[in-house]
Amino acid sequence: MATIFTDSRVSLDSLHKPNNHAFLLEEIRKMVASLERSEWKITFSWVKAHAGIYGKELADRLAKEAARSDRTSYEFHRIPKSTLYHKAAEEAKQKWQAEWTTCHKASATKQYFPTFKDRLGIKINLIPKLAAMLSGHGKDLHRFNLHEDAVCSCGQGDQTMDHLLFHCTRTSTQQELLKHQISMQKNWLASKQDLISKHRKQFSGFI
Repeated sequence: MATIFTDSRVSLDSLHKPNNHAFLLEEIRKMVASLERSEWKITFSWVKAHAGIYGKELADRLAKEAARSDRTSYEFHRIPKSTLYHKAAEEAKQKWQAEWTTCHKASATKQYFPTFKDRLGIKINLIPKLAAMLSGHGKDLHRFNLHEDAVCSCGQGDQTMDHLLFHCTRTSTQQELLKHQISMQKNWLASKQDLISKHRKQFSGFI
């Protein structure tokens, strides 16, 4: 009988998941099956790390020495799928950000989300009014023939998102309320990025 101790609960859990066919796990299972055919009984057990257990500390020291040694030969050359997935995801994110940065469109939206990660990190109930505000499409109602012209109904300028936030007399009450709520936490004016990332509740109330 032989008991193999490890401080990795993840490894132990993975070994007991039949649907996990990672290369190293399969190799361990094959070795265990081979030993058991030779009438060995193999068990695995968890041991606490950094607890002064002699065998555990000795194994850690020997593993570090082997990893640092120039004489150690490496027989494992496979790259885990998780590493490949992670690398592919990171490369895709870098490409996505590069396209987002260099794109000449969506200038209004970029004021709220300078990086695509800013958007991915926020859960938003994207109602039509909020979508129009974040995309700066308020005055596009005129371009889409939904309004006769681009001028705001207050008569003081085009109905842009900046106009609604700072200048429109029809939204002056909401402006003051938003300003008051944000000023309690930091100095006004918050950036548009802060409006959606740090003051989303108050900003949604304005809309």
